[in-house]
Amino acid sequence: MKWINTHFKDITKEDKHLKEVPNKLQCAYCVRNYTHGGECETRIRIDEVGCLAFKPDIRGCIRSSEGKIPFSLYAEIPLLNMWQDGWEYNGVSTEIRIISINGLSWDTRKGILYVHCWYEYYLNEFLKDYKEPKEKPKLKLIK
Repeated sequence: MKWINTHFKDITKEDKHLKEVPNKLQCAYCVRNYTHGGECETRIRIDEVGCLAFKPDIRGCIRSSEGKIPFSLYAEIPLLNMWQDGWEYNGVSTEIRIISINGLSWDTRKGILYVHCWYEYYLNEFLKDYKEPKEKPKLKLIK
């Protein structure tokens, strides 16, 4: 997975339209869900009608992964369990949150510190201009 650290634009203000989110995935993509900082903790069975309180989060759902994130020599590593913006995944601005750090490694030729960690990020597969990556995405830090 390739991560890119960029100057973060507030994508909630951009004029991007979502495809219709399936009823069974509405909780994961809802701004009111407790995982997105909302107050909704109920997991009701939503089959035909969908949730009446559903409000889509333009950032998408939260995904978890384990891997290594590159940081330049003088870049600040975010605090654990704190969301940090300024990252790019598959060409789309997103936020990441480092859950736990398993180790550190150096690339002395490039001057990059790799943080081996468990992290979470936002991914919205229901944006109309979303394209599946042809190869496995990688994290990349952009100055």
